[in-house]
Amino acid sequence: MLDLNDYFTLLVSEDQMIASIQILDEYSVGDFTEQDLINWLKSMKVTYGLNEETIKKVISQSDSSMFPMNIAEGKEPRHGVDGTIDFVCDRDDYFKIDEKRDFRDIKRIPSLEIDEKIAIVTDPIDGKVGYNIFGKKLPAKRARPVKMKAGKNVLFNKEENTFYSTVAGKLSVTGSQIHVHNTYEINEDLSMKTGNINFIGSVIIRGNVPAGYRVEAEGDIHIFGLVEASLIKASGNVTITEGIAGLKKGRIYAGGDVKIGYINQAKVEAENNIIVQNSIMHSNCVAKEHIYCHSGSIIGGVCSAGKTIQANEVGNKMDTKTEISISVDQEQFQQENYYNAARKTLINELDKLKRLGDNLARKSKSEHGLSSKERILLLKQRNTMKVTKSKLDKIEEQIESLKVQIGDEDKARLIVKKIIYPNVDLRFGKYQITTDRTYKYTQVYIDDGEIKINSL
Repeated sequence: MLDLNDYFTLLVSEDQMIASIQILDEYSVGDFTEQDLINWLKSMKVTYGLNEETIKKVISQSDSSMFPMNIAEGKEPRHGVDGTIDFVCDRDDYFKIDEKRDFRDIKRIPSLEIDEKIAIVTDPIDGKVGYNIFGKKLPAKRARPVKMKAGKNVLFNKEENTFYSTVAGKLSVTGSQIHVHNTYEINEDLSMKTGNINFIGSVIIRGNVPAGYRVEAEGDIHIFGLVEASLIKASGNVTITEGIAGLKKGRIYAGGDVKIGYINQAKVEAENNIIVQNSIMHSNCVAKEHIYCHSGSIIGGVCSAGKTIQANEVGNKMDTKTEISISVDQEQFQQENYYNAARKTLINELDKLKRLGDNLARKSKSEHGLSSKERILLLKQRNTMKVTKSKLDKIEEQIESLKVQIGDEDKARLIVKKIIYPNVDLRFGKYQITTDRTYKYTQVYIDDGEIKINSL
């Protein structure tokens, strides 16, 4: 048998992944077999990835131009692919240009709804080992899973490999946990750094709200400071530890209670109660249930409540005009009066226009008919009547939308622990009187269609 070392030499790549055979001397077909060549390769310790096609070609042909030929090739390891997490919820915290309402809309708070999909996890793909031509194992890089866990208010669905929010709130990813916080906290005064606040949950501000800012929340709002001429709007309760100095521009709206230190020159509306520790001054306050002014006075402005209003004093020694309205929203009542007056005027105008139109219509059927001026007048009459009817429809829609009555006037009470001063308008539904003297320790209510002022 031939010594194949006299006829061939083996070339091995530096990475030991490819072996090539080079011819050294001429040989004849049939001088050695396929197994002889394989055994020779094994003697060179080449055991993996033998190329059968090349081996058959070598033993079946003797052509030096074919060489060198790759006779063995290793297999590269297939490294594992790490798991991934893809956040599918909105995480953009900057406003688009068309979303901005004013220049203080600087930073938006990305919010999640209940049961909203947060992120989808893709499992890792395991790797496979490789081998070089000498049969040595080449280890594959191990795939790492995503190390992310469901934190506060977050659920992980194993079947879907998906994280879900269990509350409405703000996404927070800290370390290896996903949280959803239903309370957004700011530990400073609002400024151009924070911008306006609009959040799906509750908001806590440990500072002041300067003039011109908006704080809106679908939960509660708690402000540990002073509010100036700004908008505070919550679907839940609003609590302001100091108070509001509204400068006739500040507004507070609450779907629950408003609890506040004091109210000065502001508009405050609550679906339930307005609870004030000190005084209400020159403000417009509306509560569907009660207004409590625990240790202060109601001076100037208008206060309307569905059931009761309680205060230490109402009005002041200077006889400042102060309006108290119970069971009726005074502002809505005034708007209703305005719209009813406008409605009456439009009905009178329509009546006059109709009479004019009827007269012109009768004349048009007469022997002489209408003159050119009268025909023009008839066209104007028809157009004016159409416009006036449209105005009347809008006025009636406005009247229909008003919610003047907010309580039962027969159960309504005004309770004043100290003094009611002169020049205080007291309205209970359709009944109204204005005080012309001082009353002490009194309650005011309706009895047999008459406003009564009696001692407590």
